[in-house]
Amino acid sequence: MKKILIIALLFAACKSANHNGFYANHTDGTYAITDDTLEVRDTVLIEHTGFQKIREGKLLPKEFKTKPLFELHPVFERDHLLLNNTIYHKIK
Repeated sequence: MKKILIIALLFAACKSANHNGFYANHTDGTYAITDDTLEVRDTVLIEHTGFQKIREGKLLPKEFKTKPLFELHPVFERDHLLLNNTIYHKIK
């Protein structure tokens, strides 16, 4: 509960600053390669994900998903964004 309160307070403190833009994260895993981009527009977060599954050591064709994220409160720090223990770097 304390963690949620701290995150909410940090988000409220950062709310006055303009964090609009695009934030990216690249992850290589055993079963997939993922490129996530978060689009931040005022209070709206949109996640664009491109991923390639790895099956039997072979990369499958790239797939894409886009979804809006609701009731998530990212923590902004300089040119970084923290969301669900994932760090995104600002690209625009």
